[in-house]
Amino acid sequence: MKKIAVYCSFIFALGACNSKNAETQTTDNTTSNADTVATATGPVAETLCFEEKVGKDLTTVSLTIEGNKVTGKMEWLPWEKDQARGTLMGEKKGNEIIADYEYMIEGSNQLEEKIFVLEGDKLLVKSGELEDKNGKLILKDRNKATIGQTLVKVACP
Repeated sequence: MKKIAVYCSFIFALGACNSKNAETQTTDNTTSNADTVATATGPVAETLCFEEKVGKDLTTVSLTIEGNKVTGKMEWLPWEKDQARGTLMGEKKGNEIIADYEYMIEGSNQLEEKIFVLEGDKLLVKSGELEDKNGKLILKDRNKATIGQTLVKVACP
């Protein structure tokens, strides 16, 4: 009878050890899966802010760059004149960003193509003759576009 009790205790202890090993394996697999998920989420977003002050006029741009996707806001705030505030959505290719700028000015919604160039701590805004193409203002000839504004990097609010 004693032999059976000892044998059962041994089997019970062995089963408990196996159960603990199974828990460890599950935990290890879960950790492994969590690491995979963390690395599979993609590139980290970077937010950059820029501004240009000319007298009492102010232009601000904030950009969130995640891989080649760019979103943000742009505000043109001339002193004692109509202002334009809106959102940016576009793509970054190299140091150039081509974005749609959807904004409100003089009580009307407007959609305009904006081309930015990131150059060190500066954001250059290309400008040129615009034409309306299906309700969106675009540069008539990108090759003739010049740098119309130079915004400098500032701390984001």
